[in-house]
Amino acid sequence: MATLDEIVFHPLRIPADIDLVHGWMQQPHVAPWWHLAGPRDGVRDYLYARRRMRHRDCWIASDSRRPVAYLETFVVSDDPLAGRYDAQPGDRGFDLLVGPPELLGSGTGQRLVRRLVTVLLGQVGITRVVCECDARNMRLIAFCRALGARPVATLAPPCSAVLLGWSAEHQFTSAAGTGLYR
Repeated sequence: MATLDEIVFHPLRIPADIDLVHGWMQQPHVAPWWHLAGPRDGVRDYLYARRRMRHRDCWIASDSRRPVAYLETFVVSDDPLAGRYDAQPGDRGFDLLVGPPELLGSGTGQRLVRRLVTVLLGQVGITRVVCECDARNMRLIAFCRALGARPVATLAPPCSAVLLGWSAEHQFTSAAGTGLYR
């Protein structure tokens, strides 16, 4: 049985990780939600733009064998998302994708989200972790709810979405050696 501690995060390294993330953005399970399928330069420009945002951090998550996901964590109060719901000072958000298609349904995504939420909620001042799910992405919504996320808000157009969250009293198992900051 895999443990949460098998998932580790390292800051996105540009240009070393661009080919990896570009390849994931082309995957059929990723492309409709991230809208970055296409030329490598588009992904590269996106990643550089994200890295320049002071309130966002970009990560590559790996299990004990290989890189498995790209994710962004962010301070909600400094993000446009804050204006779309009743954001609280202790809210942190994340966006993620599991890259290798063969990992879908393998438990890797569950371990990843459990680890991420546990790490974030273990940091001083963070009281809730939120994930914005496109309202059409029923698979992601069901996935987050199965992991204990509760509805936080329904976000209206231009991007209809469901905001799900985990609060400070939510508990998963161990998250030793956080590897995340902010």
